[in-house]
Amino acid sequence: MEPSRKVDSPEGAVLRWRPSKAVGESAVMRFRCPYPVSAFAGYRFPAEVIVVAVRWYLRYGLSYRDVEELLAERGIDVDHVTVYRWVQRFTPLLMEAARPCRHVVGIGGSLTRPT
Repeated sequence: MEPSRKVDSPEGAVLRWRPSKAVGESAVMRFRCPYPVSAFAGYRFPAEVIVVAVRWYLRYGLSYRDVEELLAERGIDVDHVTVYRWVQRFTPLLMEAARPCRHVVGIGGSLTRPT
């Protein structure tokens, strides 16, 4: 990797310039998001709509077309294949979120020992 070079700007400030791409370094490696990206990022519909559709399918045993119809009654135009893809993608996430958290053995209870 080339060391950075100083470049004088017209305003008189000194800027550090780094080559755009080093050998073996991809754009993904250089520009990482500082916060975790949501599992719902990049989808057309809000996370609330996706979660409701997947919950209806899992909880009430509806078909994908039934879920499509229920969403259409509420003004959300979605295809049954999209509901299928949501179920395949988000069921493991919802199951993990619904699992009760496990407590560490021996931590709970009284903090003082009986005498």
